Amino acid sequence: MGLILAFLSALSTTAKDVVSKAVSKSIHPDISTCASFFFALPFYAVITTLAYVLGYEDLVFSPQFVFLVILRSITDVCAEGCKMRALALGDISLVTGFLSLSPLILIVISPFITADAVTPVDATGIILIVLGSLLLLQKNALTGEIFQLRAILYALAASCAFALNHCFDRLAVSTSSPLIAGFSMTLLASLFTLPLAVRHRHFMQALTKNRRPLLLRGAFETAQLLSKLVAMSFLEAHIVVGILRCSLLSSVASGRLIFKEPKGNSRLLASVVIYIGLLILIWGHL
Repeated sequence: MGLILAFLSALSTTAKDVVSKAVSKSIHPDISTCASFFFALPFYAVITTLAYVLGYEDLVFSPQFVFLVILRSITDVCAEGCKMRALALGDISLVTGFLSLSPLILIVISPFITADAVTPVDATGIILIVLGSLLLLQKNALTGEIFQLRAILYALAASCAFALNHCFDRLAVSTSSPLIAGFSMTLLASLFTLPLAVRHRHFMQALTKNRRPLLLRGAFETAQLLSKLVAMSFLEAHIVVGILRCSLLSSVASGRLIFKEPKGNSRLLASVVIYIGLLILIWGHL
């Protein structure tokens, strides 16, 4: 069940990224970041209400859970904000490739948060991940196009924040249900990002004009986080995160087919190398 839910989360991640890229030219990243949480709330509200009425949720919040939700919401705001800016500045295949570095960062920080140790197998996987990342670094991204370089930097920052997210997610589902955790995290994240979004003059106009794709993305956001949190109640965090990286390949393919992004073949090769490294990491912990 955990594996199926992890793959479902990966597919939802790709779908969400495609919609984010599609609206990135018509909506400011600050507004898009807030909308990614805000438009997921109606779906959470319906699901949570049904679960409570049917007796599947008791809406109990412990102090430890509240603290973890606050931490996770803060890192999620940083992660989504950097991600939206990266998608607005660069190709989806390039940005998604650098977002794949979050498992590498997770390996570094998890011993301090979840007490996970790094094994020789982990080191092998890390080397392949780094190699794939170097393949993603197109020459013009570092020399002639500051546009792409800024996208890379934002994607790297998002990877760091997402790595923290995964740690807090794993801890949160051990103190409460995945549904309550997801709803609480999304609600707080939307409140944290609202001040940045409303300062833009065309805030309401942007939401109204793009309400259909934003609502669609909200559905994908809900499916992605819920399936991920439920999967983490069955599997360890690094296994779930590794499986989530299979969204790399579909994101690169969508960037090539939908958005006509250049150099899709070379980026696909780099993504495959990264994905092999992630599979080795997963295999080493099975």
